[in-house]
Amino acid sequence: MRLRSEYLSLAFLSVFLTFCALSLPAEEPEEVWRKLGELSGKDRQQLLLSKAKTEGEVVLYSNNTIQTLAALREDFMMRYPGVTVQLWRASGERMFNRISAEARAGRFSVDVIGGANEFLPPLMKAHLVGRYRSPERRYYPDTHKDQEGYWTSYNYIVAVIAYNTSLVSQAEAPRKYEDFLDLQWKGNFTIDTDPDRALMGWLKTWGVERTEKFLQGLIKNEAAVRRGHTLMTQLLCAGEFKAAVELYAFRVLELKYKGCPVEMVFPDPTPGAVGPLFVAKRSRHPYGAALLVDYLLSEAGQEILAEKGFYSARPGIKLKYPEMDIERNRVNLLLLTPEDAEKLGKTYLELRERYLLRR
Repeated sequence: MRLRSEYLSLAFLSVFLTFCALSLPAEEPEEVWRKLGELSGKDRQQLLLSKAKTEGEVVLYSNNTIQTLAALREDFMMRYPGVTVQLWRASGERMFNRISAEARAGRFSVDVIGGANEFLPPLMKAHLVGRYRSPERRYYPDTHKDQEGYWTSYNYIVAVIAYNTSLVSQAEAPRKYEDFLDLQWKGNFTIDTDPDRALMGWLKTWGVERTEKFLQGLIKNEAAVRRGHTLMTQLLCAGEFKAAVELYAFRVLELKYKGCPVEMVFPDPTPGAVGPLFVAKRSRHPYGAALLVDYLLSEAGQEILAEKGFYSARPGIKLKYPEMDIERNRVNLLLLTPEDAEKLGKTYLELRERYLLRR
């Protein structure tokens, strides 16, 4: 499998990067970020803006939606004229493959990465992640940032059970994952080929043996395995399936408010995963990278993310959809971090390959 080969190949990058370090400029990006940390207030912001404008651009790789990234880019460039944001949007897996391939080729194009949870640990092991302690980090709870200053959660996604209300009554709706093992759902429900939040949540809560047995039960009950959470939500709306094991809360509600006959259920516990934001260790635009990270974590950046339906870890940011409110709905949230992904990643990939990708 290509992803697994990428993981293995990254193991050799440390030696390569040590060789490349001989040609680094006098001031490495992490030294720039360290010195920024010694400044505060007006002096810091003036220096940051001046140097970022001199660099002229900053490159962001992200797995967020095109609409969200476009809105963030427009607002950032309006606030900081002279600093152009170059975007490349892809799934977490494609982004990981691109970053690792560029590193092997000695090309370091990206400055800031907003990526999937499970791909941060191998990038860190390959020494491709820099340490930048944005002053905006102080507003975030400890559960949404690491202690060393490598990543901060700039959004997080929650996976929910969903069903078509035209085909399933509220009384008949699935309330827990085990409900999908019942014969009434046979051949009438779907699951994504990459259910990382749900599957890692099962591994963390249930352990390997019970999780594997559950996946076996889903396949035996003829789960329709499809690729793409957005596509599956659309198919659920169209009535191709009666229910889905795990869809993203914001996407379900986005289509519901457009007239889709769909409703969601928070399982117990409800799995969610942080969306880690971090800088590339060999960033070509370190000042632009710092400025962009500060913006994405700021109240202004977080408000745009919330307007697009995402959860924000920054206190005081209003959600777009009241139904997403974790506290009001008394949701037992199981928040998965990159550390969880590192511990569970190998088993996750093996089970995904065995029971979902082969389907």
